[in-house]
Amino acid sequence: MLFYLLSICSFGGILMLRLMGKSRQFQSYLLVAAVLSLFAGMLQGNESPQIVWIRYAVMLFRVLFGLISPFAFLFFGLALVFNGVLLINKEGWAKRYALLLAVGIFILLMDLLFLLNYFVFHHYLIWRFMRLMSYFIIYFGVVLILFFVATTFYGLIPVSLDKDFIIVLGAGLLPDGRISPLLEKRLDRAIRFFRHQTEHTQKRPCRMIVSGGQGVDEPFSEAYAMKRYLIAKGIPEELIIEEDKSVNTYQNLLYSKGIMDTYKEKYKCLFITNNFHTVRSSLYAHRVGLDTDGLGAWTPFYFLPYAFLREFIAVVFMQIKGHTLLLALVLVFGLWRIYL
Repeated sequence: MLFYLLSICSFGGILMLRLMGKSRQFQSYLLVAAVLSLFAGMLQGNESPQIVWIRYAVMLFRVLFGLISPFAFLFFGLALVFNGVLLINKEGWAKRYALLLAVGIFILLMDLLFLLNYFVFHHYLIWRFMRLMSYFIIYFGVVLILFFVATTFYGLIPVSLDKDFIIVLGAGLLPDGRISPLLEKRLDRAIRFFRHQTEHTQKRPCRMIVSGGQGVDEPFSEAYAMKRYLIAKGIPEELIIEEDKSVNTYQNLLYSKGIMDTYKEKYKCLFITNNFHTVRSSLYAHRVGLDTDGLGAWTPFYFLPYAFLREFIAVVFMQIKGHTLLLALVLVFGLWRIYL
């Protein structure tokens, strides 16, 4: 009953935030909480035939997970290695792509150690080590799943057509100064929203803030390149504002907020980025005191595994104190289960 009550309260909170026009970030969190609470309620204290099969399905899943997990991690490691090589071939060499490759190789080595110990060594210290590692894998697996669900749900919540400003977050340019494929997706998404709102509300068109400074390997600022692209696509130049000092997402939002504050005291805004980047951007927006919605642009499939892993790691480091405390508890729990 408690879980059903929590689910109802979460859905009620979503409705309240929706009516108040509050950030979709908190709506997505409440949506995750509502679905998880509803599922937990279905698994607890209900013996009806319609629900019992769910418990059996969960039990079967646990058995199958124990049997196939080594091979699942083997597949996951191979997938990361393959994706890292693919990104290096398509996008060129970069340390961040090499990191993806290294994570995949580490997973493969751990899986190889498990299989060798299972079939060859049979050493109890390795078993204890692998069992301890399994607790950390479960922890990061649950956090990763929650991050993926939150990102997915964030994109499902509709955006109201009442924005005064659209902030397009910058991304890297190509060496010759052309718009990169990821940045092009963001700009095209911003153009579609701009025209959709203008056509359906018949209000004065909103202003577009293109945010991004000049990198050491870029011939000019990202904001300048983005403005040229928007003008070529038919967006009036007088509605485009350049923010060309920022070098990261936090500064994108902070400096854009400063620009919007000079135009209006009260306003509604929207940031545009790629779909995998919306949750972290919304966290940064909250940090700079910006009450905004976010809208994600489509991302090429081959880029998603690396992008989600990078975003996941970045979000973990944004909340490093909390995760450090929880990991310490996981370590204590794991040692207690293994040695006591």
